[in-house]
Amino acid sequence: MNKQPSKESLKDKVHIWFGISSTPSKQTESKPSEFIITLDILKELHPDCGLSNRIRVANHVSDLAKAKKFEEHAVEAVWKAVEDMLTPEQPPEARHAVLLLLRAVIQGQYVDFLCGERLGPLRAFFFKVIRDYQPSNEDLSDRLEVFKALTENGKDITYLEEDIAGFVLLWMDIGLTADFLHVLVNLVKFNSCYLDQNVSVMVQKICLLCNRTTASTDIEMALQVLDAVVCYNCLPSDSLTVFIITLCRTVNVKEFCESCWKLMRKVLGTHLGHSAIYTMCRIMEERAYMEDSPLLRGAVFFVGMNTPTLVLPSFYKAMWCANEMVSYEIVLSITRLIKKYGKELQVVTWDILLGIIERLLQQIQSIGSAELKSIVFELLTTVEELYEQNGFHGSSDKFFSLVEKCADKRPDASVLTLISYRAQSIQPAKDGWIQNLHRLMEKFFRNESRGVIRIKVLHILSFVLSTNRQLYEEELIEVVVVPQLSGIAEDRDLAVRRQATQLLVDLAESCSTHHFTSLLDIIQRVASRSLVCPGPLEVSERDPTAESPMEDVRTAIRGLLEILQSKLYSLPASHASRVYELLIGHLQLHYKSKYSSAVACSIRLQVFDFLLMMRTDSLHRLGFLSKDGVLRFSPYCHCDMGEPEKRGSEKKPAGSVSPPAGTCLPYSPAFNVLLQCLKMETDWKVLKLVLDKMPWTLQYKVLLLSSPCSIDQLCSTLCSMVTDRLISERLKKTPDGFSRTDVQLAVVPVLTAITSYHNYLEQARQRELVQCLEAGLIYRCAKQCVVALTMCTVEMPDIMIKLLPALIVKLTHISATVAMASPMLEFLSTLVRLPHLYAYFVAEQYVSVFAISLPYTNPSKFNQYIVSLAHHVISMWFIRCRLTFRKDFVQYITKGLRSNALMPFDDTQDTQSSFRARSTSLNERPKRYTHTHTHTHGRCHCSLLSLCLCLSLFSLPLSLSLCLSLSLSLLSSSLSVSLSLSLLSPLFLSLLSVSLSVSLSVSLSSLFLSLCLSLSLSLSLSLSLLSSSLSVSLSVSVSLSSLSSLSVSLSLSVSLSSLPLSLSLCLSVSLSLSLSLSLFSLSLSLSVSLSLSLSLSLFLSLCLSLCLSVSL
Repeated sequence: MNKQPSKESLKDKVHIWFGISSTPSKQTESKPSEFIITLDILKELHPDCGLSNRIRVANHVSDLAKAKKFEEHAVEAVWKAVEDMLTPEQPPEARHAVLLLLRAVIQGQYVDFLCGERLGPLRAFFFKVIRDYQPSNEDLSDRLEVFKALTENGKDITYLEEDIAGFVLLWMDIGLTADFLHVLVNLVKFNSCYLDQNVSVMVQKICLLCNRTTASTDIEMALQVLDAVVCYNCLPSDSLTVFIITLCRTVNVKEFCESCWKLMRKVLGTHLGHSAIYTMCRIMEERAYMEDSPLLRGAVFFVGMNTPTLVLPSFYKAMWCANEMVSYEIVLSITRLIKKYGKELQVVTWDILLGIIERLLQQIQSIGSAELKSIVFELLTTVEELYEQNGFHGSSDKFFSLVEKCADKRPDASVLTLISYRAQSIQPAKDGWIQNLHRLMEKFFRNESRGVIRIKVLHILSFVLSTNRQLYEEELIEVVVVPQLSGIAEDRDLAVRRQATQLLVDLAESCSTHHFTSLLDIIQRVASRSLVCPGPLEVSERDPTAESPMEDVRTAIRGLLEILQSKLYSLPASHASRVYELLIGHLQLHYKSKYSSAVACSIRLQVFDFLLMMRTDSLHRLGFLSKDGVLRFSPYCHCDMGEPEKRGSEKKPAGSVSPPAGTCLPYSPAFNVLLQCLKMETDWKVLKLVLDKMPWTLQYKVLLLSSPCSIDQLCSTLCSMVTDRLISERLKKTPDGFSRTDVQLAVVPVLTAITSYHNYLEQARQRELVQCLEAGLIYRCAKQCVVALTMCTVEMPDIMIKLLPALIVKLTHISATVAMASPMLEFLSTLVRLPHLYAYFVAEQYVSVFAISLPYTNPSKFNQYIVSLAHHVISMWFIRCRLTFRKDFVQYITKGLRSNALMPFDDTQDTQSSFRARSTSLNERPKRYTHTHTHTHGRCHCSLLSLCLCLSLFSLPLSLSLCLSLSLSLLSSSLSVSLSLSLLSPLFLSLLSVSLSVSLSVSLSSLFLSLCLSLSLSLSLSLSLLSSSLSVSLSVSVSLSSLSSLSVSLSLSVSLSSLPLSLSLCLSVSLSLSLSLSLFSLSLSLSVSLSLSLSLSLFLSLCLSLCLSVSL
């Protein structure tokens, strides 16, 4: 409704009176003209007219009242005309039309333009009409609209002050709607002083509305009213409880949570704050509210957001309500408390918190809510983090007891922290510590499935054993280790099996009691697990970084090897015997089950390597060769003394010491496994190891002969390996280019070592051995076979005497090569010293011997040792042959020497021929030797003239020099062309310089046509001070020619120079030592050189040098 002024301004009246301006003012134009209610209108509103006509006229007057101002007292006249239409007997249409007319009159006639209000006391009259309206519960919306227009939506209650409070209470009983609550908000804001006496009732009724209604609009407006009461009035203390309960329930509605929290903060900020907190604590504690979970949740929320520390006991009591929402809110509250003030909380507070957490864990079991479980576990994690930061001041034992109750649902890190805490109490100072360790193993090892946790427990067990083994070893093994780890072989977790096996190995290694047997039984069960590949390819072969599922077996076997090596030198020795039997049994299982996986081969490799390291001394004491090469014998373990009948014939030397009395570890089981390996092994790496190390083991005869080891069977097996053409197909994982010859090369050295056991070989086996070696002469192993045959001639003369003639003939078929030279000549040299073997040789065998030896006299193919040895063999066999044969052999030998030893001298240089002639013992030619000798001593020359032109380009810090040299020799008439490239680098401000020179030389000689290519590398160190310089040069020269030579030269030079035109006089004394690789000649030379150097500019220099050299 627009309010316009009712009076003209004084200025406008003066202008109108004096006719100054004819233009009316804006206020005059905007002032509406008054409307006169005529008698005709009043008659039409009279009861005598029909009801419908009266309603129509009333609506018309309503429209006029909105647009125009009525004349004075017109409102009263209209009201008198329609007053009877509001009686209860009238139809609703009539009452509705009158209420609309009343609203229009109030809105249109409320304020005059110039005179202010026009209704005046009529406002109070109209208010009474609305208040006393009958029936009171009808036409509520129309009456409320009249009230809103009358009070300007609750802001203006002029003339209504005394009756407004009663009206509000009355209306709250009959029409408490959102529209009325909106009016009530303004009434409280603008007229709160007139509502003081009834605020308490109003608050209770509004709270009742909030608790009963589900309409969000009603709840929103009710909260606005309560907010207005708190802000613009004083909340009565008698209404505080119902007020708090209302907010606690309403806050559970998501859309009103924020507004409720803001309202509660306002209340807590007033004088009723402490009372409000007390009220909420009482709500959480009283049994009457235990079933009202929304109420409890709201109380927990409000209190937890303010002062949770002081109300923790109330939280604990509220936990008796086993409700998910309440518990969830409590967890949120105490989580906020711990995160914000955790390090400041004291012991008493932590006791209450831990009690709440304990109750929460109990509720998780009964309620089974996933969300509640998740948030409770997050709370435990928060406390654990505080514990790790040393900020937890409560009872650690009580807290970890709670964690242990739900350990199966806690993450790995939480359980590891729990185990670490429990481990602190496992020490002898604590009562029942062994039982505590047993319980820890029972819960977190046997009944746990997570590998990380189980391995952690094993680490703790290992630590406890290592620190308390000396005093409590037996009790720990009996109570904890054996009961908990007895079934480890059937465990599904590979990492756990490996860790447990290693623990058992470490414990058994130092255990000397009867419990060692129990530990070894467990390790044996692990070692006996199958080593069959899980699929077509083993895991380690499919993925090299992956761990094989049989790693625990490898750990067990490696541990048994360590235990055996340790138990050999400690009592009781029966422990070593048991471990030795386990290892042998395990290898037998490999060949019985035909294990071929990578892990199985690796295990066999380690065990065989260990068994082949076994040694024995003269007292039959067993020992092992360590990785460091140290051989140490056991005072408690010895090998079997062997068969009595074989030892009976052997007399003990005087003063010999009897072998020790102790546990016997016979080598025969290991020997039998080695035979199985030679027959059945499919992995080349394993077989190669056995063959390579067996000759070293065979050197210790006591080891093999003291127990029933079948050397005869070993020899037969090895011979079959040499002759077996399909053996390379049996072997797997061989290198590229592998063939049967590789096996033969590895077997022959073993056969060579077996020859020393000829007394334990049957005649047929000895013959088979020699024939096997003869068969190998046509393969790459021929060299090794010849060496073995040499041993056979010494060790088995009875067999060799029959086989030698045919063998000598076969040896003639072998080409004379450098590789075969030494073994062939050594064989003949050895044989010549055994005359009983060749006593029945005929001329054919002697000729074969000479035919074998003569090719090795060629000095151009073989070195001095071979040539000398060949001459020695020829001479010795010539001397040892029968006198009747010598005449026939002279021509054959001389012819062979001419073609092998003498003819090569005709094709070599003079110097070589002289040397060969001097070293030859047959048919020297004096004339040729004298000429060559004279020529050699005539090599001295007295002068050498050379001219060198050097062009040097340099710039600091590097200098590059290119030199072309032309040399003419007077005596030898040789022409030399040299090309030199030099690089100079100054260091330390040019005081010290380092020069590196690489020279390439081509030489042409006239005495005999030869082309010499020389490569020289020179390193020079120069120190210059002012104008003087000191130079030290070291030169190494390698010459590639027909006479290869190596030369080392040391030169010292002192130079004086002056700038800018430098004239340098250089006196150089050089001592040169030359060694010729071909002629073994040693020369000493002394040279004096005079050099003249002229520097034309900074970048160009000309050097002329004259050198006189005398060589001895």
